[in-house]
Amino acid sequence: MKYSKNVLIVFFAIVIILSISFETLYIVFGNQISVLLLMWSPAFAAIVCGNIIKAENKDSGEKVKVGSLLGFRLSKIRYILLGIFIPLVYLLVPYIIYWNMHPENFAYNGVAFGVVLMDLLPITVIGIFISLLSALGEEIGWRGFMLPALCERLGEVKTLFITGLIWSVWHLPLLAFGDYMEGCPIWFKLPAFILCIVPVGIIAGFLTYRSKSIWPAAFLHAAHNNFDQAVFDVITRGDDKKYFVSETGVFTIVCAWIIAIVLIVLLKKNSGHAEDKA
Repeated sequence: MKYSKNVLIVFFAIVIILSISFETLYIVFGNQISVLLLMWSPAFAAIVCGNIIKAENKDSGEKVKVGSLLGFRLSKIRYILLGIFIPLVYLLVPYIIYWNMHPENFAYNGVAFGVVLMDLLPITVIGIFISLLSALGEEIGWRGFMLPALCERLGEVKTLFITGLIWSVWHLPLLAFGDYMEGCPIWFKLPAFILCIVPVGIIAGFLTYRSKSIWPAAFLHAAHNNFDQAVFDVITRGDDKKYFVSETGVFTIVCAWIIAIVLIVLLKKNSGHAEDKA
């Protein structure tokens, strides 16, 4: 196996130690830069482990490129576009439903669509690239390194679920003790967040498998954060909105799972065809 058990242990150990450190800095002292460092913790762990694998294979004569181990390969543009479009679907559809339920909570209620588009399009597009600076740090670790490492042992479908679960649980300290996803009680937002982020992780993993690159997942992650936090949440009022939309909303959970299940079916179907050909 390319990814040994010891290398995986090192990866998770580094992620846990760094994450606890930066989460503590943020939760206790409110240090904002620690959030960016936290998001780059998985990347640092992956880079360390990539170099370990390179050193392990040095004597065998096999050339191992650390960048390749971390998923830095060119991707077809359609996967990048899917990485941007899919989160727009599973985030915007729930918000549209909520805005129709509570039109008074939509900041642009009654405003012409052209005006809305002119106001929001710049931050919707430019914000993705700004968000990419932090999202890439996580994706180097989660989808670039952890996904193929676990796939060697567990297979594709199990790995999609497990990586999505690990990714969602990694966020929980900030939800439980920080100010992340304020607006609903902890007993609701912790399980709701997991139910929402697991399918998002499945979608990101699927795009990584198909493209053989981390870039579609990185753009998906960046688009997800930007659409939700910098665009839709900002133009939506309502004390109850976190129960319906965003990363804890029941509408978002349903939409994300529908897309994730469709992609899993496609993955299984294609795997079956590949086995038949073999």
